[in-house]
Amino acid sequence: MNLLPDHGVVYATVLLAHVARISPRTGVDEWVAAARQHGSHLATATDLRTPAQSLITAGLATVDEKGTVRLGRPLAVLAASGDARRAMQHAAVTLLIAQPPSWLRVAVGSECVERAYIPQPDLNALSWLGESLDEVLVEARRLVGERQEADLAKEIGDVAEEFVVSALKAAGQKPVHVARISDAYGYDVELSEAPVRFLEVKAAGPQTADRFHLSRNEFDMCVRRGDAWRIVQVVFDAGAFIANPITAADVREIRELSASAVRGLVPGDTPAFRWESSALLTPSASLWRPSDLTPDPGFLHRGFGSKDAADD
Repeated sequence: MNLLPDHGVVYATVLLAHVARISPRTGVDEWVAAARQHGSHLATATDLRTPAQSLITAGLATVDEKGTVRLGRPLAVLAASGDARRAMQHAAVTLLIAQPPSWLRVAVGSECVERAYIPQPDLNALSWLGESLDEVLVEARRLVGERQEADLAKEIGDVAEEFVVSALKAAGQKPVHVARISDAYGYDVELSEAPVRFLEVKAAGPQTADRFHLSRNEFDMCVRRGDAWRIVQVVFDAGAFIANPITAADVREIRELSASAVRGLVPGDTPAFRWESSALLTPSASLWRPSDLTPDPGFLHRGFGSKDAADD
């Protein structure tokens, strides 16, 4: 069962946690029967068995060797809450952490929620949270951890690189995807015969296209290779982050930033200052130029966060 915290699933979770706390329950049947007995009239119309089994599958509850249902710490905490509203919100956060929806990493930042990235059916299911929805999503995203954020950023970047390589091949060129060999090159794609031979690919969505991170190694390569080095930015439509598969139609724009423009954005080192690992650049719109790259109409890639579809 999907543990997306719609109202019914959250109500069932809180009720099941409550009855398991007040008295030991032996097996799922007894656990569900006790919840139905202690619940309001809503409990008679709510599926309690499926959430109970899903809580066990997700590791939020266990059944010990004697058959007794034991609550994991998150459920034990919400069961002890004397505030029903807060218990429901805590349950929603707990379920989102247990089974993070694929859009959570994309739609939710440290302080804001981009609802355009949330599928409408899921948004409808979460609407019962009202004004607390953003708070719940931000807290869940924070607790899921930075590792998933880094993983997603890499995944989006990898797809952007594959997109550029595919477009170059469709144009009859023979690109080498050096980023697959090592991150140490300071660029992602290399061409053997072209005025611009070294391409550093940056991925973005509609809300992040105005900025990108540049590593010190990438900047050093920008300086070393001069006008033969360039940034190519692939801007995905909002729908790309929930699409599966991702196609050429999911790319809104491809644009480029010259090496000279990049050098003009980065201050030089001084005896008192030197940036080492990376920097966040926000070039003005006037510095970007449309790319000559034409998307490969046959481009196909599994969706972000999806493990079901194979890469092209």
